[in-house]
Amino acid sequence: MRKLPLYLGLLIVFGLPGSVAAQDEDGEVPPTLRLSFYHCDMNELGPAIEQMETMEIPIWDELVDEGMVESYGHYFHAWASEWNVGIYTVAESIEAVLAATVEFGNRMQERHPDAANGLNQLCPAHRDGFYVFGPRTGEDDDEEGEEGGGS
Repeated sequence: MRKLPLYLGLLIVFGLPGSVAAQDEDGEVPPTLRLSFYHCDMNELGPAIEQMETMEIPIWDELVDEGMVESYGHYFHAWASEWNVGIYTVAESIEAVLAATVEFGNRMQERHPDAANGLNQLCPAHRDGFYVFGPRTGEDDDEEGEEGGGS
């Protein structure tokens, strides 16, 4: 049996009716957060980080400017677990994250055809998760709250 490419399978699963995330009190669907976790040897990541900064981030900046995603970035840690390198993407939906990822791949291939896929080469394990934002700070647009009327 042939396997569907991962991104196509995700589009099918998450594109089905009823898979829409819970709406907030204004009836809007909150943004989606994709977190990608990598298990990496931090001592070997210099070239991958340089590629992130010089090749990848400029393309993601374009995708943010074009409105495909709200934000994109990397995070690193040396404490808590072996999942020590990550990538985050914030967009309006899972479909938007996936579409931006495909567009990023197209632009990366066009501009840097010989670039290595640094994290996948240097990190033995990888996993992704898609999350929908829940209650959070900074969401109160109520004018009363801005006037400081509370205690």
